[in-house]
Amino acid sequence: MESPLDHKGIQRQTGLAPSNNLLKHMPDTMPTVPVKRKPVESADSNHAGALSKALDVLEMVVSSPYPPSAAHITDELKLPRPTTNRILSNLVRLNFLKRDLKQRQLIEGDRLLKLALNVIARATQRGPSHEILRELSGRTQETCNVGAIASGRIRYIDRVEAHWPLSLRLEPGSEVPLHCTAIGKLLLSNLPAPQREKYLKAMHLAHYTDNTITDVDKLAAGLDKIAKQGFSIDNEEHLPGVLGLAVPIPNPQGFPVLGLAMAAPSARISVDELPAHLPLLRQYAERLALCY
Repeated sequence: MESPLDHKGIQRQTGLAPSNNLLKHMPDTMPTVPVKRKPVESADSNHAGALSKALDVLEMVVSSPYPPSAAHITDELKLPRPTTNRILSNLVRLNFLKRDLKQRQLIEGDRLLKLALNVIARATQRGPSHEILRELSGRTQETCNVGAIASGRIRYIDRVEAHWPLSLRLEPGSEVPLHCTAIGKLLLSNLPAPQREKYLKAMHLAHYTDNTITDVDKLAAGLDKIAKQGFSIDNEEHLPGVLGLAVPIPNPQGFPVLGLAMAAPSARISVDELPAHLPLLRQYAERLALCY
């Protein structure tokens, strides 16, 4: 077989016969030069890379002490700016992230928050934390629950009901207000000051009972007191005849995001007797911190 570059090939490709001088120095065949080709990435690997970058962005947003900007995400993750913009646009559109209305920084979206809480709730039901909560309920003989802030309310991610005729019947996943529940006020009080201010300005302080605090300044003063003392009391502020006591579940990475609470009918316990349960609740909060 002729080489593509033998003298006949030259004449065939150019239409010109090579000179005799060129033919003298030209070997019968020329060595073939290997051509390096870039490996072709499959569609699966491209999708995996895009997914990995999106997850990196989500992880950075939720782990940052302050909401990051698009520029900060680009620099920190060493992404091309168009790639960052495309990822953020998709995550915001899908409600996994949202932008702070004033600063335009990135914060967790409702869908991401719901997903995270559902993961915690399901893992809680399978792990030792539920047994710890059950043990606490047995020792106090009252309903005990673990909750977190979700979409401006408290969502119970785990709950054990007391074995009494007078007990509250709320399932994990149930939601209650922030401003008039023990866990709600506790977690509000532990938020960084800018975030707490946003909640106080945006929240509707609905009236539930005669003890519900509906004045923003009074609520703010109460939150300062709760932050200093390290526990919160619900004195029939949400439901008539129901008292609550809450302590934070320690979070070594920052401010508490989960609270542990005990709820009891006022027919069985007085508001003055609630603080007697604080040492026990704090002991169990420390144990629960090892599970989350």
